[in-house]
Amino acid sequence: MGIFSSVIFQIAVLFSFILIGFILCRFKLLPQEASMVFSKLENRILMPAVVINTFRTNCTVKNISEKWGFIAYSIAILIFCIAVAYIVSKFLGKTPYLQKIYRYSLSVSNFGFVGTAMVSGIYGADSIELFDYMMFTLPLNLFTYSIGIAWLVPNGGKSFSIKSFINPIFIALFIGAALGLLSFPKFNLVTTIITSAANCMSPIAMILTGFVIGSYKLKSLFCQWRTYVVTAIRLIGLPAVAATVLKLLNTPNEIVIATLCAHAMPLGLNTVIIPSAYGENPEAGASMALVSQLSAVITIPVLFFIFGSS
Repeated sequence: MGIFSSVIFQIAVLFSFILIGFILCRFKLLPQEASMVFSKLENRILMPAVVINTFRTNCTVKNISEKWGFIAYSIAILIFCIAVAYIVSKFLGKTPYLQKIYRYSLSVSNFGFVGTAMVSGIYGADSIELFDYMMFTLPLNLFTYSIGIAWLVPNGGKSFSIKSFINPIFIALFIGAALGLLSFPKFNLVTTIITSAANCMSPIAMILTGFVIGSYKLKSLFCQWRTYVVTAIRLIGLPAVAATVLKLLNTPNEIVIATLCAHAMPLGLNTVIIPSAYGENPEAGASMALVSQLSAVITIPVLFFIFGSS
């Protein structure tokens, strides 16, 4: 019941902020242009703050040397997910950009807000399990805020280029990694500013998602069959296969748990934030966010019940 309660609580938090955004849009309490303002705020200030905060804290020589096993398993599972994403997305996307949206969604889940919150809820904010989880998600963070974000930045359907990496989030990754690896001294004022901005990211992202959802008819978001294919593969297929293989290899249970917390979560909000920031249609991302959040209430407890025991 502890895991189930933690899942329900985090999903309730998500939907509360999404509902706020939905109400703001439907009752026209904010102008329609507010979504562009929110998305640019996320893309240029809040998400870079999250990246800097994550990497300066966890990307240290000591952490990487001590937890290389978690990092190695994480890289292997991520490669598997990306390979599946490349194959499946070619059959789902009508345009090259939509293929990248689905490719990103199948590669990573919401391992940050929901996954981290779940580990904290189960084991405690100061637990060794949370530290292990942060090490496990280092490769996921590195991928998400480099190649992953580059996929979501529109380039007119052209081939992938280095220019797509030049964005505030990727630049923040280098800053955060440098601060962590080189052990720069921490200044309380700067640290507080970065941490405070990072804490704003998830609530604003969820309000933005609700605002975007509110601009569409709910029926249109629930009637996209591609959303259900991606949701099933991301929430059930990929984590179930990964956990099964890990169990067959007699992998330590803490790595199995970290895998479930990172890869069995609902789909993330970057497919709403990034397209919105660049003037692209975020309907596909909004549909996947809505359907996967609802589905995760059932799928996460089931997967933990099947694979979570030692």
